[in-house]
Amino acid sequence: MIYEDLLDRVMQHYTGPGYEEEVGQGKLQFSEWAGAFDETSPLFELRMAQFSDWYVFTRVLGNRNMTPIEASLNDSSFQVTEEERSQLQNLRNNRHSLFEFLKLKKNDVYVKDLFNGLKYVIKDSLITAGFDSREYFEARLIPHNDGFIFSNSFCFHPEDVNRFISKEIRAVKKSKEIPLDEGRENLILKLFQMKCKHERYKHLKLKDIYSNNSKLKF
Repeated sequence: MIYEDLLDRVMQHYTGPGYEEEVGQGKLQFSEWAGAFDETSPLFELRMAQFSDWYVFTRVLGNRNMTPIEASLNDSSFQVTEEERSQLQNLRNNRHSLFEFLKLKKNDVYVKDLFNGLKYVIKDSLITAGFDSREYFEARLIPHNDGFIFSNSFCFHPEDVNRFISKEIRAVKKSKEIPLDEGRENLILKLFQMKCKHERYKHLKLKDIYSNNSKLKF
């Protein structure tokens, strides 16, 4: 990923000296959703990518009331060049949402945002494998030049829960109590937790996991 080195620096800075308590709390919270970090698991690399993405882009630092990406733009202890500052602004302006895969044309990935219906083309994408038009998925689009690129974190949901996801999206959009951006993030997190439960409890039916009446705690 084009911004990978810069993201690694952000991650190292905000999990380093002075942030031990933050990263400890973050790992504990994430493991409650996704299970313990197990280096022998085939899902380990995926979980690390998902944790890093959540920690850097979504999780608010308790002592700053902003995410590490937001903090890095105004942190004198995090030195960046003007070019890197522009890149950080692109990272901050990411679009985190649920998407439908439309098609792959050469290395261009076509997707549709399920919340606003907008279609995006990720040109010359470094990530082209794993997409299925029958599976809705969580991703983060980062502005780059005149287009977008993917972050390294994805969460694909089984095709059998598309109707449930569509219904939940409609509920978020209709809500007058919760702002759309907040509702979108809440739903993305809830679905991520459900996917992790599905991976851990293979003996349970999907409808018993992807449900607002599930007996499993999320």
